[in-house]
Amino acid sequence: MSTFVSVTEARAMPGLRIACLRGVPSPWTEAAKAIFRVKGLDCQYAGQAEDDPDNAIAGWAGNSSVPVVAFEDEPLRTGWAEILLLAERLAPAKPLLPDGFEARAEAIGLSHEICGEMGLGWAARNFLVGLGFESDGASGFHPKVGKFLAGKYGYRESEDYRQRVIAILEALSARIAGKPFLVGSSLTAVDIYWAAFSNLVAPLPAEKLPMHPRFRAMWESVPDDVKSAASGELMAHRDRIYETCFELPVPL
Repeated sequence: MSTFVSVTEARAMPGLRIACLRGVPSPWTEAAKAIFRVKGLDCQYAGQAEDDPDNAIAGWAGNSSVPVVAFEDEPLRTGWAEILLLAERLAPAKPLLPDGFEARAEAIGLSHEICGEMGLGWAARNFLVGLGFESDGASGFHPKVGKFLAGKYGYRESEDYRQRVIAILEALSARIAGKPFLVGSSLTAVDIYWAAFSNLVAPLPAEKLPMHPRFRAMWESVPDDVKSAASGELMAHRDRIYETCFELPVPL
């Protein structure tokens, strides 16, 4: 099982480090951890500790969002694409992006549809915010939490987040039908991103993903019509990728 150090300790270390939110499987963070693992890159995990100053991650990176990836004395990286490209540079012998221009563009585009603005993670998170507002906290994020997240992540009442999530799940289901991977004939970052972000719709069981119970309850509150947009084949693909690419149980 991977171990965590304090944020203060991580800041002073050399090499590759990643700051995480303890107890919560941020899909952006979990995907980055899996990418480093697949590539065989040694990466030190860090999280807020008792001897850290308050909001230590924000004190390091300028805001509290995770992940924060540091490599040597290079500028910090927080975006999914820049973290992926760093990993590609550090371990080019185990690529997670195809070589050819068209296939590479396809992989990056699909990754954005999962990780980027208007993507699966963005839409699912805002959908849960809306569920909390509609149900007064009976499902989705509690309204008090939702109000904070709505401001942070750009929630808009006019957006149909439910349909956006469904459309992406249906498109990924169509892509995986009869195929071993989402892009081409070998593992790419797209497969890892799908696996990590799938938990926003249907989280892995607690013995594999031991997240805080409050977050599990919120993520499990996604309605059945949304969950069913992910085919059985797509969910089975998620399970295979977790078994081969992620550390289980997931260290949080």
